Amino acid sequence: MTCDEAIKLMDGYLDGELDPIANQTIEQHLRECQKCDEAYKTHSALIRSIGKATPYYKAPSGLRERIQASLREEIAERSPRSVSRNIPSLFPSLIQSKQSERRAVLFGTQWNWLALAAAIVLAAIIAFNLAPRLRRPGADQFLATQLIASHVRSLMANHLTDVASSDQHTVKPWLDAKLDFAPVVVDLSSEGFPLVGGRLDYLDNRPVAALVYQRRKHFINLFVWPAESGSVSADKRITRQGYQLLHWVDSDFNYWAVSDVSDNDLQAFKQVFEKQLPRR
Repeated sequence: MTCDEAIKLMDGYLDGELDPIANQTIEQHLRECQKCDEAYKTHSALIRSIGKATPYYKAPSGLRERIQASLREEIAERSPRSVSRNIPSLFPSLIQSKQSERRAVLFGTQWNWLALAAAIVLAAIIAFNLAPRLRRPGADQFLATQLIASHVRSLMANHLTDVASSDQHTVKPWLDAKLDFAPVVVDLSSEGFPLVGGRLDYLDNRPVAALVYQRRKHFINLFVWPAESGSVSADKRITRQGYQLLHWVDSDFNYWAVSDVSDNDLQAFKQVFEKQLPRR
């Protein structure tokens, strides 16, 4: 991160509006750059001074009650009219087939209840069909943020591994003893991805294994945890803030590889990793 980028993000950092990755990046820059750290302290002092000097006035206790009462009255007046006005356009054939009852149904209590019920059913159908599509990308994006944050944190906090060893027969037993599953650990030194070690991490609301591999001067964190029974998923690639993420699932495990290597290197890592897995 450059000084110009840090200054641009300073207000968002002070207001707590940045994502975890940006927070960690700017904190690292502040530790290394005295000039930006002084600017940060000046901004912080200014915010505190303004907060102390600015007068605050508490609203009268009856104001909230009057506003809420006014809103309730407005909703009570508008709801029947809006329901009666909007719902008939959704069911023209029903209205045409009942011309003799049109006036009584349209303006009577019976129509209001039917219209409200129809609206609820329609909303439920839409939500049932769209919710899985809307929820899934959000969940993946949130998990991607966690994965990148864990990767960056492991590099910044000098906590790359809990057990540092290039010997898979040292790393695997250590992880097996700490987890409720037994991740596969392979050494890929001959393929250009030497094993560095492993550690415990916490992702997706559960403890996971983090296997650490190296590609020249870069590190690859491979996060592993059990897959749901019968789960099937196509490979997924995500690029965010200069980091590459690659996700795949086999019959036993979820795999997420995270690194700042090129996409081609990460794809090559996946291929050689899968070749070394035990044959079933």
